[in-house]
Amino acid sequence: MSGRDFPDTTSMKFLLTLCLLCAASSFAQPCGKEGSLEERIKDCNLTKENFVLVSRDEKGLEIYKDLKTNLLWGDRIGTDFNHYGSQKACSDDLREAQILKDLNWRLPTVREFEDAASHGMKASVSRMFHTFWTSTPVKTSRRRRRAVPVQAYLWDGMEERTDTGDLKDAASVRCVAKE
Repeated sequence: MSGRDFPDTTSMKFLLTLCLLCAASSFAQPCGKEGSLEERIKDCNLTKENFVLVSRDEKGLEIYKDLKTNLLWGDRIGTDFNHYGSQKACSDDLREAQILKDLNWRLPTVREFEDAASHGMKASVSRMFHTFWTSTPVKTSRRRRRAVPVQAYLWDGMEERTDTGDLKDAASVRCVAKE
């Protein structure tokens, strides 16, 4: 091997510095940790299309507000759940509920996902490349009037379209709340 096969010291230092800068920029600073929603939004100072960042904690959990619907969108919960577990996941134990108290967190409907998609959610909100449970049951024409549904609609965040899933299937969860 000749000496030309290896970068010189200056090039190595430059590449190392560049890598460190890229790594540091991927860890965003916490913001919006206290105050009213408006104060939190001002503190975070980040708007993407029709979404504003309301809060970001030390672990990177983000809460966004859709400016067209005023709906707050929690971050993707790191664990997948079946539909029964997904509804419980949006309870008081939810990390978002610890940050923004006095809000009723719940699963979003299919319509809320569709509206958010039309407002630019995929490009604005982090961790959208998953399939999420909705609270909207699949209704069949042959179903008895008071029968419990066996399927619910899913939201494909990557494709921005609905799908259906059996209630026992596993999918991601993202919770919403109204201010």
